[in-house]
Amino acid sequence: MTVLVTGSTGFLGRRVVQRLLDTNHEVRAMVRRPGNESIFSTQPAEICYGNVSDPDALTEACRGVTDVIHLVAVIRGGPRQFDAINRQGTANVVAAARESGSVRRFVHLSAAGAANVPRLKYLHSKWAGEQEVVNGGVSYVIIRPSLIFGPDDEFTNAIAALVRSFPITPVIGSGNNRLQPIHVEDVARCVASSLSGNIRGNRTVDIGGPDQLSYNDILRIVARTQGRRRLLVNVPHWKLRLPIAMMELLTPRPPINSAMLQLITLRNVAEPDSVEREFGFQPRPLAGNIDHIKAMTWGQALRSNLGLG
Repeated sequence: MTVLVTGSTGFLGRRVVQRLLDTNHEVRAMVRRPGNESIFSTQPAEICYGNVSDPDALTEACRGVTDVIHLVAVIRGGPRQFDAINRQGTANVVAAARESGSVRRFVHLSAAGAANVPRLKYLHSKWAGEQEVVNGGVSYVIIRPSLIFGPDDEFTNAIAALVRSFPITPVIGSGNNRLQPIHVEDVARCVASSLSGNIRGNRTVDIGGPDQLSYNDILRIVARTQGRRRLLVNVPHWKLRLPIAMMELLTPRPPINSAMLQLITLRNVAEPDSVEREFGFQPRPLAGNIDHIKAMTWGQALRSNLGLG
């Protein structure tokens, strides 16, 4: 019994691989190019190479596996890339899983708030990817996490860079929209547990951390963790559209892009007890679990704010 994991070297993927190995699964990790597998602290049983735009590589990757965990997605880029990876890439993986004849379970990572709303380009592409899974002819579980945090995440580190650099921290919009951050290790545990049969039938499950927090709350938690006091100043959403669009054109990795700007102003929550009810454990809160931001230097914060990584 072998589990294929796409996106295996990513922020979440490498934690999912480790969780599977810790629970005695045979893992085939799909890696985009040779050498990237060096990121694994424990090597999976098998490594295969390819990407979700390569049907031949996916056919080979799915050969003989019993389960597929599909984690590949992009939030950077534009509508064309969202469609190519989040929808068509998912369709390609589903087709390879179905045609293998051996896959019994397909676990797909989507996003809380995924919806058939074309103006929300990223969330619409995630919804379209879900439809490929639902109509793909393979037994499935779709997991929709709220914002994922942990070492190396984009969200808390981007906020920490703002807090570290400036005595006044801009707040996008009112800052009252609710989010439900969930730790990356807890998401990995939910994903791996989806193979155990605890979730029966074809299901879509929203998950989040134990607390529904406003964006203002999150800023204060980040500032408190860094040992800083910051004045929060609200900036209307529309005033940031042009500067962020310019940063996307001029910098290699802006701390926030247009898709993220939309997401940060949307309500993005699950039921407060979603993880405990579906997976049988209590996820960890944001407060007290973001010590990784304490080590951020002023230089690192500046590079992040300038979109230099």
